[in-house]
Amino acid sequence: MLRVAALLVLLLLPSACGFKPLYKEGAGGAGIPAVLSTVEVAPIPDRLGQQMRFHLQDRLGHTGAPDYRVQVVLTQTLDTFGIKPDTSATQEQLIMRADFSLVRLSDGAEVLSDTYVTRTTYDIVISDFATVMQREDTARRLALDLADRIHRRIAFTLAPAAGKDNSQESQR
Repeated sequence: MLRVAALLVLLLLPSACGFKPLYKEGAGGAGIPAVLSTVEVAPIPDRLGQQMRFHLQDRLGHTGAPDYRVQVVLTQTLDTFGIKPDTSATQEQLIMRADFSLVRLSDGAEVLSDTYVTRTTYDIVISDFATVMQREDTARRLALDLADRIHRRIAFTLAPAAGKDNSQESQR
Protein backbone atom coordinates (compact mmCIF):
# COMPACT_ATOMS: atom_id res chain seq x y z
CA MET A 1 0.00 0.00 0.00
CA LEU A 2 2.86 2.33 0.83
CA ARG A 3 4.43 1.60 -2.55
CA VAL A 4 1.22 2.49 -4.36
CA ALA A 5 0.97 5.77 -2.45
CA ALA A 6 4.61 6.60 -3.22
CA LEU A 7 4.08 5.79 -6.90
CA LEU A 8 0.99 8.00 -7.00
CA VAL A 9 2.90 10.89 -5.45
CA LEU A 10 5.74 10.46 -7.96
CA LEU A 11 3.30 10.45 -10.86
CA LEU A 12 1.57 13.62 -9.68
CA LEU A 13 4.74 15.62 -8.98
CA PRO A 14 5.56 16.52 -12.63
CA SER A 15 2.07 17.89 -13.20
CA ALA A 16 2.37 20.11 -10.13
CA CYS A 17 5.66 21.70 -11.17
CA GLY A 18 4.18 23.69 -14.06
CA PHE A 19 6.06 21.77 -16.76
CA LYS A 20 4.61 22.29 -20.23
CA PRO A 21 5.92 20.49 -23.32
CA LEU A 22 7.56 22.89 -25.76
CA TYR A 23 5.99 21.44 -28.90
CA LYS A 24 2.47 20.78 -27.60
CA GLU A 25 -0.22 22.20 -29.85
CA GLY A 26 -2.74 24.56 -28.29
CA ALA A 27 -6.51 24.42 -28.35
CA GLY A 28 -6.64 26.20 -31.71
CA GLY A 29 -4.16 23.80 -33.28
CA ALA A 30 -1.38 26.40 -33.21
CA GLY A 31 1.71 26.10 -31.14
CA ILE A 32 5.44 26.50 -31.31
CA PRO A 33 5.73 24.59 -34.64
CA ALA A 34 3.34 27.12 -36.22
CA VAL A 35 5.34 30.06 -34.86
CA LEU A 36 8.67 28.49 -35.88
CA SER A 37 7.39 28.03 -39.42
CA THR A 38 7.23 31.85 -39.71
CA VAL A 39 11.01 32.18 -39.21
CA GLU A 40 13.05 32.80 -42.34
CA VAL A 41 16.76 31.95 -42.41
CA ALA A 42 18.93 34.52 -44.19
CA PRO A 43 21.62 33.16 -46.52
CA ILE A 44 24.89 32.20 -44.80
CA PRO A 45 28.08 32.50 -46.90
CA ASP A 46 30.20 29.50 -47.98
CA ARG A 47 29.35 25.83 -48.44
CA LEU A 48 29.37 25.15 -44.72
CA GLY A 49 26.98 28.06 -44.15
CA GLN A 50 24.71 26.70 -46.86
CA GLN A 51 24.57 23.30 -45.13
CA MET A 52 23.84 25.00 -41.82
CA ARG A 53 21.09 27.11 -43.39
CA PHE A 54 19.39 24.11 -45.01
CA HIS A 55 19.49 22.18 -41.73
CA LEU A 56 18.09 25.16 -39.82
CA GLN A 57 15.31 25.58 -42.40
CA ASP A 58 14.42 21.90 -42.06
CA ARG A 59 14.27 22.20 -38.27
CA LEU A 60 12.19 25.39 -38.34
CA GLY A 61 9.82 24.14 -41.04
CA HIS A 62 9.57 27.46 -42.89
CA THR A 63 6.41 27.28 -45.00
CA GLY A 64 4.66 30.62 -45.34
CA ALA A 65 5.14 34.35 -45.18
CA PRO A 66 7.91 35.15 -42.69
CA ASP A 67 7.31 37.12 -39.49
CA TYR A 68 10.90 36.73 -38.28
CA ARG A 69 14.34 36.44 -39.85
CA VAL A 70 17.36 34.77 -38.30
CA GLN A 71 20.78 35.95 -39.46
CA VAL A 72 23.86 33.86 -38.72
CA VAL A 73 27.54 34.74 -39.02
CA LEU A 74 29.59 31.55 -38.97
CA THR A 75 33.34 31.60 -38.30
CA GLN A 76 35.81 28.81 -37.71
CA THR A 77 39.31 28.63 -36.29
CA LEU A 78 41.77 25.78 -36.62
CA ASP A 79 44.49 25.30 -33.98
CA THR A 80 47.20 22.66 -34.05
CA PHE A 81 48.85 21.16 -31.00
CA GLY A 82 50.55 18.03 -29.79
CA ILE A 83 53.81 19.04 -31.46
CA LYS A 84 56.30 16.26 -32.21
CA PRO A 85 60.10 16.74 -32.11
CA ASP A 86 60.11 17.36 -35.89
CA THR A 87 57.69 20.33 -35.27
CA SER A 88 54.73 18.63 -36.92
CA ALA A 89 51.38 18.64 -35.14
CA THR A 90 49.60 15.47 -34.08
CA GLN A 91 46.16 16.97 -33.40
CA GLU A 92 43.95 19.78 -34.61
CA GLN A 93 41.21 21.56 -32.75
CA LEU A 94 38.38 23.05 -34.79
CA ILE A 95 36.50 25.87 -33.08
CA MET A 96 33.28 27.07 -34.69
CA ARG A 97 31.41 30.19 -33.63
CA ALA A 98 27.90 31.23 -34.66
CA ASP A 99 26.78 34.79 -33.94
CA PHE A 100 23.06 34.98 -34.62
CA SER A 101 20.18 37.38 -34.26
CA LEU A 102 16.43 36.99 -34.62
CA VAL A 103 14.65 40.04 -36.01
CA ARG A 104 10.89 40.66 -36.09
CA LEU A 105 10.14 41.81 -39.65
CA SER A 106 7.06 43.89 -38.80
CA ASP A 107 9.02 46.52 -36.86
CA GLY A 108 12.67 45.52 -37.33
CA ALA A 109 13.13 44.88 -33.60
CA GLU A 110 15.84 42.48 -32.55
CA VAL A 111 14.10 39.79 -30.51
CA LEU A 112 17.18 37.69 -29.77
CA SER A 113 20.92 38.00 -30.21
CA ASP A 114 23.42 35.44 -28.98
CA THR A 115 26.64 33.59 -29.72
CA TYR A 116 27.30 29.86 -29.58
CA VAL A 117 30.74 28.29 -29.71
CA THR A 118 31.50 24.62 -30.18
CA ARG A 119 34.77 22.79 -30.59
CA THR A 120 36.23 19.39 -31.23
CA THR A 121 39.64 17.81 -31.51
CA TYR A 122 40.83 15.13 -33.89
CA ASP A 123 44.10 13.39 -34.74
CA ILE A 124 46.15 14.26 -37.79
CA VAL A 125 46.89 11.03 -39.64
CA ILE A 126 49.62 10.20 -42.15
CA SER A 127 47.25 10.41 -45.12
CA ASP A 128 46.64 14.05 -46.09
CA PHE A 129 43.40 13.08 -47.83
CA ALA A 130 42.07 11.38 -44.70
CA THR A 131 42.96 14.42 -42.59
CA VAL A 132 41.22 16.80 -45.00
CA MET A 133 38.11 14.60 -45.15
CA GLN A 134 38.06 14.33 -41.37
CA ARG A 135 38.39 18.13 -41.06
CA GLU A 136 35.51 18.72 -43.50
CA ASP A 137 33.26 16.15 -41.84
CA THR A 138 34.04 17.58 -38.41
CA ALA A 139 33.23 21.10 -39.60
CA ARG A 140 29.91 19.91 -41.06
CA ARG A 141 28.94 18.13 -37.83
CA LEU A 142 29.80 21.20 -35.75
CA ALA A 143 27.75 23.44 -38.06
CA LEU A 144 24.74 21.11 -37.78
CA ASP A 145 25.14 21.01 -33.99
CA LEU A 146 25.16 24.82 -33.89
CA ALA A 147 22.04 24.88 -36.10
CA ASP A 148 20.25 22.56 -33.66
CA ARG A 149 21.25 24.76 -30.72
CA ILE A 150 20.08 27.91 -32.53
CA HIS A 151 16.77 26.19 -33.33
CA ARG A 152 16.21 25.30 -29.67
CA ARG A 153 17.06 28.83 -28.54
CA ILE A 154 14.64 30.35 -31.05
CA ALA A 155 11.95 27.89 -29.94
CA PHE A 156 12.40 28.85 -26.27
CA THR A 157 12.36 32.54 -27.18
CA LEU A 158 9.20 32.31 -29.29
CA ALA A 159 7.36 29.89 -26.97
CA PRO A 160 5.58 32.72 -25.08
CA ALA A 161 4.35 34.12 -28.42
CA ALA A 162 2.98 30.69 -29.30
CA GLY A 163 1.20 30.55 -25.93
CA LYS A 164 -0.40 33.94 -26.55
CA ASP A 165 -1.58 32.80 -29.97
CA ASN A 166 -3.04 29.66 -28.37
CA SER A 167 -4.88 31.58 -25.66
CA GLN A 168 -6.29 34.01 -28.22
CA GLU A 169 -7.48 31.10 -30.37
CA SER A 170 -9.17 29.41 -27.42
CA GLN A 171 -11.01 32.63 -26.48
CA ARG A 172 -12.61 32.94 -29.92
